[in-house]
Amino acid sequence: MRRRVPARVQLRRFLGTVLPGLGMIFAGALVVVGIVVYRISHPGPVLEPVNPSHFLLPSMDVTWSTPDGKGIPGWWIPGTRGAPAILLAPGYGMSRGDALSLATILREQGYNLLIYDQRGAGASPRGASTLGLDETADMLAALDFLEHRSDVAPQRIGIWGVDVAARAALKAAAMRAAVRAVAADSPYSRVSDLLPIRVQEETGVDNRILNLACSLAFQVYRLTSSSAMEEGIAVEPLSDRAVLLIQGENRKELARHTTAISERLQPPKELISVRAARFRFMSGEELKNYDRQVSNFFALNLPRVPTTKK
Repeated sequence: MRRRVPARVQLRRFLGTVLPGLGMIFAGALVVVGIVVYRISHPGPVLEPVNPSHFLLPSMDVTWSTPDGKGIPGWWIPGTRGAPAILLAPGYGMSRGDALSLATILREQGYNLLIYDQRGAGASPRGASTLGLDETADMLAALDFLEHRSDVAPQRIGIWGVDVAARAALKAAAMRAAVRAVAADSPYSRVSDLLPIRVQEETGVDNRILNLACSLAFQVYRLTSSSAMEEGIAVEPLSDRAVLLIQGENRKELARHTTAISERLQPPKELISVRAARFRFMSGEELKNYDRQVSNFFALNLPRVPTTKK
């Protein structure tokens, strides 16, 4: 007669067989999520095939410090002395060189220009991208640099930014009255808006559970909180600023978030749709059309000579 195995023994055997397998699956999932979050935070160096000299632009390498003592390198391109300054901030995975075609037109109009890379971007990446957590502080430091220069109009500053830098531009403008005009390409309101977009672009998968796991891993990696991830843009202080919002057919998910920001702005700001929002190695008619619309916006809303109200 076959001896009956006690239920407790059967349970121990079952758990001894299953738990190691589940543990391996869980550990493997953690590794995958960790790799995805790391790759999102470190898009890697990008080629910088051009510099201001290729566009016959005079320039100077400059550096300023963030509140945490980290240096930010940039290009200073002087325009007309006493004219407004425009901060040019390419976005995630881009480099300073991607702003030079626009810089050429703006300098011809007399503007002083400052160009810098975002965290984790450029030819020599500076730290890791935080998808918006720390980029606003970086931009505020750049504005400090501009406002303390004697050769620019300190209370008449403009900003052009793309995705991560576009969000930083709107947040920084809300905190600094000196910023009078902002051209924001593909902005989003919260870090939690961009993260799932980047997860899908990195993995090709749109899955709620994966997005949640990556969000938690990102918070642990950045030592941040869910409230910081959900912090939006205060639009009320932007009511007296000129704001151009740009959305592109090539970035449909971000375009949706850009529209949502536009609907919150009062009075209504200018929202334009273009075939291609700014991206790496943009060229041809798309680039010319894009640069023309942005430069026209600054010429109209940040004139080199301030207008006087009668």
